[in-house]
Amino acid sequence: MKKLHSGKFILSMGLLSLICTALYYAFRDKTYFDFLLWNLFLAWIPLLLAVAAAELGKRLAAGWVRSTFVAVLGAAWLLFFPNAPYIVTDLIHLTLQKAWYVEAGRWTFRYWYDFLMMLLISWNGFLLGFGSAYLVQYQVMRRFGGAVSWLFVVAVSMLGGYGILLGREYRLNSWDALTDAKALLSLIGESLNGQSVPFCLLFGVIILIIHGTFYVVMNGGWHAEDRDSPSIYRL
Repeated sequence: MKKLHSGKFILSMGLLSLICTALYYAFRDKTYFDFLLWNLFLAWIPLLLAVAAAELGKRLAAGWVRSTFVAVLGAAWLLFFPNAPYIVTDLIHLTLQKAWYVEAGRWTFRYWYDFLMMLLISWNGFLLGFGSAYLVQYQVMRRFGGAVSWLFVVAVSMLGGYGILLGREYRLNSWDALTDAKALLSLIGESLNGQSVPFCLLFGVIILIIHGTFYVVMNGGWHAEDRDSPSIYRL
């Protein structure tokens, strides 16, 4: 597992986000979709938290202080992680606002402009989510080994799917876990049912597939070695 250069990754994602923002305003027609930029901002939070956790883990001396800081940042990362893949669900607004895009029984070019912008910003969100998860996985791998790191990725992907459910269907925000934790806990039983569980699992599998795809591409195949780690793990 190769180490991700967090500085270069942040710069590249920053450039992509600037391009997304510029194109959005270039093709912007109605202010209704301005929430896309807010969601893109939220997708940045898990990446910044993952970088902060990795840097603190290197700079602070080993002990309970470092462990506490890293644990808090890790919990915050997990809380905000679903915001990155969540953006793809904004595509539903193209269906909800179908009347905007049909004239004389034909789709207008406005539809394709909005569709492509949502797709590009969703792509940005998926990349931000992968980068943050990869950074955390790398830390888990170094401490606990490759097998545990992949179990961690699977668990995070499934929790990410559940987070998307809470955000899209129940309109909850990540910070609701802090400001209204009691209401969130009471919602868990209600939110998991015969229809929502497949929804969560499907999104979790999609997050996992995207993560695995980027992992293979980044590591150059199925037998990439991690020269930075004392223990080499082969996927």
